[in-house]
Amino acid sequence: MKKLLIVLLFSIGSYGQNNIFGENIENDQIISKKELISLYDNDVKFNAKFEATVVDVCQMKGCWMRLDLGNNKKVMVNFKDYGFFVPKDITGKNVVVSGEALKKTISVDELKHYASDRGESQEKIASIENPEIIYSLIAKGVKLLSN
Repeated sequence: MKKLLIVLLFSIGSYGQNNIFGENIENDQIISKKELISLYDNDVKFNAKFEATVVDVCQMKGCWMRLDLGNNKKVMVNFKDYGFFVPKDITGKNVVVSGEALKKTISVDELKHYASDRGESQEKIASIENPEIIYSLIAKGVKLLSN
């Protein structure tokens, strides 16, 4: 009986915590997507916390994701020191992310790697010929919101 009570208390204590990956994220100081894009366009590193919809997730491990900012703009999110991953089935879900943001150039090899992780065809991967300038975020934490 004592063991059952301990297991039950542990289960209750951890209930609802599976929507946080990495550091905990409070619901304060979340910036708008418009403000975020403006900060990215300043071409300097900055700390950001924002909400967006997941459009792609690494299907190998959940080690990266892309978020939609609207107006054909996306953010490539990697996780600080690969210290955590996200579930592979969260495409279409809303998240709040927090971390260090910057605009950077992605090499052709890295673009091909990401395309492979997304499960793209060999033909599509082979067609990647130019590097891309992207919005990037090294996330310290991700909070999966209930849609």
